[in-house]
Amino acid sequence: MQVEKYRWQQALLHWVSAVLILWLLISGFVIAHLDVASRTFDLVAFANVALSTLYIPVFLLRWVLSLRWSKPAHLHHERSMRFVAVLVHEGLYVVTGFVLLSGVLMMNREIDVFGWFSIAPLLGDPGWQALWFTLHIAACVVLAVLLVLHIGAVMMHELLGRRVLRRMLP
Repeated sequence: MQVEKYRWQQALLHWVSAVLILWLLISGFVIAHLDVASRTFDLVAFANVALSTLYIPVFLLRWVLSLRWSKPAHLHHERSMRFVAVLVHEGLYVVTGFVLLSGVLMMNREIDVFGWFSIAPLLGDPGWQALWFTLHIAACVVLAVLLVLHIGAVMMHELLGRRVLRRMLP
């Protein structure tokens, strides 16, 4: 069954995800590549690890709902464009999941979630942690590229009069 809009729960999870993922990617790239004060680096790194950890169950819920609930009809009549849209959307889920998994596996210290609770590192071998760190960085770059494609496609649809944003708004 095709629907015209996403359910409010899907829209809410989408916008929470969008804000959080954009913050995590932008702030992570900034502290990694710009000269920031050590206190700023530590604060952003601490907050990003905690926020990412809290986001994991939200992300899993979002992914499960995306698989279980109907989606609005595709905007493209061309099969190839529908394929690209599905590929990018599913790629966003897969890569986001990999970013979260690699982020946990790369940790060489406790994951402190705002002092509420902590999670011990899952891997003890520094070699494996380093490998997962490298994979995490690569996955973050891929995620950033997919997000640019996704946002660009939304802008293109809106400019062409295909009101795609209204599907994700209440």
